Amino acid sequence: MKGAGLTALAHGLAANRLLVCRFDLPYRVEGRKSPPAAEKSVDGVVSAFEGVVERFGTLKWVVGGKSYGGRVASLAVAGGLDAAGLLFYGYPLHPPGKKESLRVGHWPEITVPCLFLQGTNDSFCDFTLLNRHLSELGAGHELIVVEGGDHSLKVPAGRSPDGRARSGKEVIDGLVEPVVDWLKRVHGDSSRS
Repeated sequence: MKGAGLTALAHGLAANRLLVCRFDLPYRVEGRKSPPAAEKSVDGVVSAFEGVVERFGTLKWVVGGKSYGGRVASLAVAGGLDAAGLLFYGYPLHPPGKKESLRVGHWPEITVPCLFLQGTNDSFCDFTLLNRHLSELGAGHELIVVEGGDHSLKVPAGRSPDGRARSGKEVIDGLVEPVVDWLKRVHGDSSRS
């Protein structure tokens, strides 16, 4: 939760008067560097979500995360976690170099709006495949494309449309406004309690 991009996103949302709660998944708390299978971390997301609801009430919570964390959040929502939306920062559609191993089998069970922040140079997300499978989500989706961005949305000068390199934090700083706009639309949706 202390990565530069996630920290920038949390600070940007908080500066816009949105309540942000962050947590590390259990494997991180235990000091392990490698995550277990995503399904084994779902209980950690559910537990954290329940703790937030207990402390702050049953507001319209949007859950999500960076890469693996976003995937785990999506599995939790597909399994019934009562979130109002999902925010993905670099969704890991497939392992690098293994485009046949797609991580979309649970997408039809996701019945909340989704926002994807994705770089076009992300080794975990082939854009052709992403666009092909977005329709499998059980609810609406939006995609914010970072031209030349990698898995952390970092844009090297050689892949930048204007030739200027940008760190993932810089890119996230520039995406706060559209993310806030999307969150306001999700929160304004009276079809969910």
